[in-house]
Amino acid sequence: MHIYVGTFLLALAILALEITLTRILSVTTYYHLAFLAISTAMLGMTAAATKIFLNPKHFSVERLETNLGRACFGFALAAPVSLVLLCLIPVELISSVMSLLGLLCVTAACTLPFYFAGIAITLVLTKSSLPIGFIYASDLVGAALGCLLVLVGLEFLDAPSLILLCAALGAAAGVVYLWSTPRRGLRTMNMAAAIALTAMTFINAQSSSFIRPLVVKGKIQPATKYALERWNSFSRVAVFPEATSEPKLWGSSPTTPLNPLRQRYMNIDGAAGTVMFQFESLDDIEHLRYDVTNVAHAVRPHGAACVIGVGGGKDVQSALLFGHSSVLGIDVNPIFVSLLKNQFRDFVHVADRKDVKLVVDEARSYLSRSNDKFSLLQMSLVDTWAATGAGAMTLSENALYTVEAWKVFIDRLEPDGLFTVSRWYDPDNLGETGRLVSLAAMVLLENGVTHPAGHLALVTQGRVATLILSKQPMSGEDVDALNTFCAQMEFNVVATPIQSPRHPLLRSLLAVRSPSELLQVRQETPYRFDPTTDEDPHFFNILRLRDALNFFGQHGVFQMLAARETGMIRGNVIATTVLVGLIVILAIMSVLTVVVPLVLRPTGDDPDFPVGKIVWSGALYFSLIGAGFMLLEIAMMQRLSVFLGHPMYGLGIVLCLLILSSGVGSFLSERLPLTRTPWVYGYLLLLAATIIAARFVLTAMMTHLVAAPMPAKIACSVLAIFPVGILLGFCFPTGMRLVRRVDPAETPWYWALNGIFGVLSSAVAVFISIFIGISTNFYLAAGCYLLAALCVVAIVRRHTLASPIEASEDAPAAQLSSVTP
Repeated sequence: MHIYVGTFLLALAILALEITLTRILSVTTYYHLAFLAISTAMLGMTAAATKIFLNPKHFSVERLETNLGRACFGFALAAPVSLVLLCLIPVELISSVMSLLGLLCVTAACTLPFYFAGIAITLVLTKSSLPIGFIYASDLVGAALGCLLVLVGLEFLDAPSLILLCAALGAAAGVVYLWSTPRRGLRTMNMAAAIALTAMTFINAQSSSFIRPLVVKGKIQPATKYALERWNSFSRVAVFPEATSEPKLWGSSPTTPLNPLRQRYMNIDGAAGTVMFQFESLDDIEHLRYDVTNVAHAVRPHGAACVIGVGGGKDVQSALLFGHSSVLGIDVNPIFVSLLKNQFRDFVHVADRKDVKLVVDEARSYLSRSNDKFSLLQMSLVDTWAATGAGAMTLSENALYTVEAWKVFIDRLEPDGLFTVSRWYDPDNLGETGRLVSLAAMVLLENGVTHPAGHLALVTQGRVATLILSKQPMSGEDVDALNTFCAQMEFNVVATPIQSPRHPLLRSLLAVRSPSELLQVRQETPYRFDPTTDEDPHFFNILRLRDALNFFGQHGVFQMLAARETGMIRGNVIATTVLVGLIVILAIMSVLTVVVPLVLRPTGDDPDFPVGKIVWSGALYFSLIGAGFMLLEIAMMQRLSVFLGHPMYGLGIVLCLLILSSGVGSFLSERLPLTRTPWVYGYLLLLAATIIAARFVLTAMMTHLVAAPMPAKIACSVLAIFPVGILLGFCFPTGMRLVRRVDPAETPWYWALNGIFGVLSSAVAVFISIFIGISTNFYLAAGCYLLAALCVVAIVRRHTLASPIEASEDAPAAQLSSVTP
């Protein structure tokens, strides 16, 4: 029993550490590199499997518990060391050798604790005589609860403190593994480490002077500079001390009064920013009238208003300034609403007003369930460069910027209501603005509007563009009011129903009369200005696949990372460069994992290293199920995160339940005759069919249940995930039962293949979802399991299954990982 409990604790610590490291990396580097945590975790565990494969004498069955205790102690020490290094090492994506060395140091720091964890997890499942299905189930159940530990833990602890807690859990696992052994000294060391790390966890959580990121986005920014710092599962919000200075506006009018104001600057993960303004009377916020993001209020200054993305309360204050009767503020991040209601309630003064309601929810999800109507709905520069809990490298998908989402928003407007969206603007490279107009045109066309230009206006100031979408055609009075206000503020009116834009692309987009015409305009543009949908929600990625390939073909990596492109294009180039580079690195690691162990292992009669038979069809089987799982996991995360509308739900439901149900499947595999005909052929075919069915079930759920209450959405998601997860749980233990009859010594190598192909496929899955579509990953995952079924046929042909295998089911077996079944 102590092996099961120790494995459960260690798997819990491993997955919680993986996810929490994405939070650290999203703050210290950029969201592009947050994916590195999961990749390096699997690389570390793969290296551990190779180590065990090449040193069977050192990792013998007789030394099992001793090696487990040492590995857990190494994990407990390595995790804090990695944390400190990540908080200290600056990483800048620039063309320099030092930047490359910094990235290598970060990679090594992330890999170190998972190397020790991989030693322990691989040992317990390759050298233990316990049933593979049961021990693998304990691994998966622990990993599933690790997801929940992050969700709950980051509500009470900061990310550095939670990493210390993960290290303490690893040491506790070592104590459990050594519980019945005479190695008291090693057990005492693990116990002392567990106690010390637990104490450090709570000490660190109580002070900003201990372990915190020192280098944020390449700049030294100690936590002592913040007036307040809050962490949760998908962001770190830092509030700076109060300052009296000129107002910070996104698109400030040239006529803005520059009177000093009391304000507090805030940022998310060290990059995305917002501001809190002191508010006692309307005179205190008069400056907000001069921000181009608020231009729509001048056209429709009455009725109820809704603000998507409350942030520091600036847009809520703007709605009050212009005279709206009531204001609903919605923010997906509970930290912002909590700050406005508690610590800064008397500074911002919006939470204590009867005409203001603040809600913690994803706006699309909330408005889908609401029957409220608004005269104006505002969404100003709402995005985040953070790595959300729903996926370490989500890159650019955003459920707020899709055709389906905007249909929900427009449906919540009064008949004469306005929907206004502000994004960054560059007249020489339209970027976000072009895609914004394209998205608005498609929404109107699909709502039956034959002349979208009659419903749209575009105003710019500096680097900000504000789009106004009217549910009904804009009247002459609306256009006059807009022009008068913009003249007073000296804003640039780019387009109105009676004024065509000068930019040829904007003119073409506004002139369309059908979706087919919009498609034609899209094909003629150099970048992706097609409207984003739930199938392809990557609003901020405007590089086409062929354009990305052209960049790589015409320019070196260093040239691309230099200042050749700016703004959105540069961000896309960097993100694509990092993703493609990661895929290439992982592909190289895949080859090394396959080739190096075979080249290095001795040949001939070596009593310390008996050479076994490699079942190549088995090797392909484990590679395919590792790839298939990660393709499916990424696809389900992205699809259900949009459906559920909250990153925390995406993590807690999708990842947790997928792994948990796989653990149930692994447990059941011990009770089912999966290695007998016809079961041995059928479970993979059934899994492939279930994946395809899940793809259409999830699409139907998003179409018909978008307005359902959240408990109903969660229940439906559970029903969609659990059958797939149970079948996924059959794959690994059944495969191990089939191949271990040849030679158990080969099983660590099979695990290494499984893990490295899982990580490689996770990066590939993100690439596919961006440039091809989320559904493609469902089809590819199903294809992997169909090919795996052919591998099973080959294994059965080579190794007859004439006699039942259950008689040898006590033999050692390998495991996949704490993440990928």
